[in-house]
Formats: sequence, C-alpha cells, structure tokens
Amino acid sequence: MDRYRPLKTNATSTSVMLIDTNVEASQLLENALFRIGTGTGLLEALTSVTLQNVGEADFHRLISSAYVPLQEGLELLEQFHSKSSKK
Repeated sequence: MDRYRPLKTNATSTSVMLIDTNVEASQLLENALFRIGTGTGLLEALTSVTLQNVGEADFHRLISSAYVPLQEGLELLEQFHSKSSKK
C-alpha cells in the first residue's frame, strides 16, 4: 500500500490533499473527529436558518462547506479502521 492516500475532495486532477497512512491511529481518529465535528456543526447551524432567498451559488457553497469536512472525516475513519483491523 502507498504511504500517502489521496483524498476524494481534491479540487484538481492532481492530488495535493493526502492522508499519511503511516501516522498513529490516534492521529487519524483525532483529525476525523475534528472534520466530522466541523461539518455537523455547520449543518446544525443551518437548521435554524431560513433559506428562502438563497441563490444557487450560495446553496452550493453551503453544501460544499458541509460535504468536504464530512467526506474527509469519513476517509480518515476508513484509514483508521484499516490500520486498527491489521493489529
């Protein structure tokens, strides 16, 4: 397995955001929890907002702002699980 695993959330065809698969499992978990907390925090804040006058571009930014940290958190958890199951 390669040491660096590209994230699905890279904005370009060249992967610049990578997971170091050699780090301690605890670091993977801590970063996953941070990203998932960020994404869910945004979604929780949005539950109290009225979106009546939100344009398509603004809606896309809101969705992306929640999607990116949640997707990255999921990928970190997948790497954590992979690392933990090999022990």
